[in-house]
This record gives sequence, structure tokens and C-alpha cells, in this order.
Amino acid sequence: MEAVCEISLSSILQNYLYFKSRVDASNIIPVVKANAYGHGALEVTKFLSDELGVSLFAVATLEEAQALSIEFPAIKVLIFSRVFPAELADLPKNAIVSIGSMEDALSLSDSSKVGLKVHLNVNTGMNRLGVPPEQAIELIQDRNLGLDIQGVYSHFSSSDTLSETRFKQQRSIFRKFTTDIKTLGFKGLIHLSNSAGILHDEIETYDAIRLGIGLYGYDTSAQTRYQSSLSPAMEVKAPLIRIARISAGESVSYAEKWHAAVDTNIGTLRIGYADGYSRALTNRGYVSFEGRTFPVIGTVTMDHIMIDLGEETPNVGGMFTVMGGEHEAIKIASIAKNLNTIPYELCCAISNRVKRQYLIH
Repeated sequence: MEAVCEISLSSILQNYLYFKSRVDASNIIPVVKANAYGHGALEVTKFLSDELGVSLFAVATLEEAQALSIEFPAIKVLIFSRVFPAELADLPKNAIVSIGSMEDALSLSDSSKVGLKVHLNVNTGMNRLGVPPEQAIELIQDRNLGLDIQGVYSHFSSSDTLSETRFKQQRSIFRKFTTDIKTLGFKGLIHLSNSAGILHDEIETYDAIRLGIGLYGYDTSAQTRYQSSLSPAMEVKAPLIRIARISAGESVSYAEKWHAAVDTNIGTLRIGYADGYSRALTNRGYVSFEGRTFPVIGTVTMDHIMIDLGEETPNVGGMFTVMGGEHEAIKIASIAKNLNTIPYELCCAISNRVKRQYLIH
């Protein structure tokens, strides 16, 4: 038996439709980078394409775009990260390249690929990738550039924080930029907001939003007021493969970080940090089974975790929920808070060793 990662396609649909209700006529670009944040890029893309007719998706890398394009040649794929001229021979026909610097633009312009479809990433304050607004305007005005600029976008650095200072600065900079390029006659796709950004009140949606973590069911806005409208799509389960009785004072797992206070039953589950179950959950995690919760005890190992069953003796082979589900302590957002991280990291960490199972209910 093996650990499984159940993905609710029904939840993904519900989340998509919720965000769609917030953006009216604007398009939604589902972000399926990093294997759709661990949820399965091919399956999520197929579902949204078949079910809703979505035709534009976003990924991080050329390799991710290639994988999607092989299976779905009719869709368009926006690549966020840099593509170098030497890689253009491997660029799928349905891919759109992001321009993240003036150097990037000029090097691609000098390549032999005429009419390369691109979006300009405009740096409004994130300072990771992006062309300054004034340089982006230069590129749009340059009739000899040889690039087909089909869109422009920027990215918020602080749409999920309580302080809105930088958020408002970026929004203002991008608003002025778009006003300027529209004056110049630019008619390409304009997009700005990520999931948290669109949950702000009175946010401009422009032509599209990029729906990432919200698609998978997480409200990462500062006050998480909208979590009840979203449905987390991932639930990770692991089989119970052994029960053993130990005496008071005995230890469990590496480095003897947990000792039994009383005689108790110890269960071993087949999942560990190689599967994406964080080692930081040593003596901190919980799992659930048939309405009951049990603490994770001792050091999380590469392939197994141990739990304190007390006097319970569930059947070996039973599937325990280790991430996700209905119990508050085991919800992915709760685990992320416990570990001082974000749901993105936990979802993306679930390795390919954990089989994905797709549910519609």
C-alpha cells in the first residue's frame, strides 16, 4: 500500500467559479506551474480546458510549457521565467514568452525567430523580474523590435500583507503605465492581480487575472475573510502498516525525541519527508482516522511517521489523513501556520512518489 494524494476536481471548479464571480468579464489565467502547485498540471489543465473551455494557462519554465503543449497543442501557455535565445528552438508553437528585462528583450529581438509572441513583465516594485515601465513603453513603441507584444503584466509583492503601502504603490504605477500605453494604441492583454490581489476591495481586474493558489482552495489575503467561499482541493492520506505496544519510558524514532508517558499503542504510517511530509512536524503534527485525531510522535523519517494510538487498535491498512480534510489541526492552512510557512510550500512539496487520485463529487 502507498500514500495517496486525493485531488477534488469539483473543488477546483468551485474555486474557479468563485473567482470568476468576482472579476465579471475579465478572463482567468489558471496558473499550473510546479505541477499545478502539487495538484497535477496535466490533469488540472485538461479538466479546466474540457469543462470550461479555458484556453490560456501559465507556467514558470520552458520545460513546463513543453509538457503541457505535447498534451494540449490547442491551448496557449504563458511562461513566466526567462527563455534564452538558445532555447527558442525548443519553444512550443503555442507558448508565449515573458520579457523580464531590456537585455532579455534585445537578445530575443536579435534572434532569428521573427514575430516571437511575448508578454512584457513590468517591474512595479517586486524587483524580481520585470522591465521598468519607461523601458516597457520604449519596447512597445519600437517598430523594429521584431517581437509580437501580445500582453503586459506586473506582479504584486504584498497583496497578502496587512500593510497596503507597497500594494497601493504598485497598483498606482501600473495604472499610470496602462493609461500611457493605451494612449499609444496598445491593444494587447493587460493583467495584474494574483489570487490575493483579486480579494482586495475595488481592485482593477483589467483584461485578466492570474489565478494560482486560490484555484486550489486557499485564501492567502491578509485577513483570510474569504476562506469559507473556497474549498481546498488536496487531501493526503497514508496507510497504517504496523501497530506495536510499547511500555512507559520507551522512545520512538531517531534521536529518542519522544518517550511514552504510559503504556500505549504506536502506529506506523507509510509516509515521510521523501513524500513531502515535513520533518518539522516531528512531535507537532496530527493525523485523523474515522473522526479521531492522533498526534505524530518522534522524528519524522524519510519513509514513515509514527503516531500515538493510545488504546485504539484500528485495522492495519486503514488510510489516515495526514494533510487536508476537515479536522482543523490537519488542514493544510493550519499546518502551514504551525510551521510558519505557507500552503504553497506544503502542496508543492508532495512528491511524485505519492500517487495522485482525481475525484469528482
